[in-house]
Amino acid sequence: MDFLQKNIDSELYSSYQYAFLKDGLLSCGCGGTFDFESAEKINDTTQFDLASLTKAIVTVPVFYDLFSSKKLSENEKISRFFGDFKSDITILELLSHTSGFPAWLPFYELVSSEKSLKKRKKETQKIIFEHQTSDKTKCYSDLNYLLLGFILEKTFNQPIDEIFENFKKLNNLNYDLTYSPKEKTPKTAFSKMRGDFPDKTVEDENSWFLGGLTGHAGLFGSASEIIRYFEKLMKTAWFLPTAQKLGFAGFDRPEGDDSNYGKSAKQRFFGHLGFTGTAFLIDPETKTIAALLTNSTHPTPDKPERKERIKHTRQQFFDSVFLSR
Repeated sequence: MDFLQKNIDSELYSSYQYAFLKDGLLSCGCGGTFDFESAEKINDTTQFDLASLTKAIVTVPVFYDLFSSKKLSENEKISRFFGDFKSDITILELLSHTSGFPAWLPFYELVSSEKSLKKRKKETQKIIFEHQTSDKTKCYSDLNYLLLGFILEKTFNQPIDEIFENFKKLNNLNYDLTYSPKEKTPKTAFSKMRGDFPDKTVEDENSWFLGGLTGHAGLFGSASEIIRYFEKLMKTAWFLPTAQKLGFAGFDRPEGDDSNYGKSAKQRFFGHLGFTGTAFLIDPETKTIAALLTNSTHPTPDKPERKERIKHTRQQFFDSVFLSR
């Protein structure tokens, strides 16, 4: 994994962490420091801002569990949960990014920060529904998962961090994946809103504006805990059957021979990417699981060719895991 260290030297990120489970054996590694100005090194238990991996680790599995236990239907109209807003969109369409909502909106600019958190959420919902369209072409959208997080909070009458903690306990998934990291985390992008680098708080400005507890971002964790979590999750009686029934809605499937998931990733694999430079990939057939975490948005995501460089790094990492014997 020498290429991971070389990316620190070229300042793609200040730290990386990886783990993979293959043939029943767990391997871990890490390198770098909490930021480019620090000499303090991270370790295998350091928790990273997982960004959109939150969608796949928290929101998708909780909904799969609700579907398998018949507490909710994937074909439920979301208007049931948002009585003030009419819509024929279903929960499954939100999960699979076929709802017709746009990819992103800056709610932290569209809603007054002087309003209470409850009013901010209500105003955010109003703006989202004002932007619904009839175009159901797949469009990866944070708005879908903001709404899914709100639906979970309405269903359980709890904030999403408590929902996730209870979900983990009920399914014996007691791994240290959390919305509230207690130890120092690698720095991500400078926040103009906060006037500083996030400190144990989510980089995503919409998530932070909405309290840091959202369905699309806000989770922190280490690579090894992600591996253990999915290893156990796949052993539950309901997860893989539900995922297969729904076509792994909410997860990414590798497409073509030049995806972020490697040059030779198979269609049966599933995973997810995170904007901060995080990713995981799973082969459900061989039970091989790999996760790579970085802080590639530090100190800014506007680095020359950052997207292509992190894509190439992910390809190298996943190919090294899934193609090696």
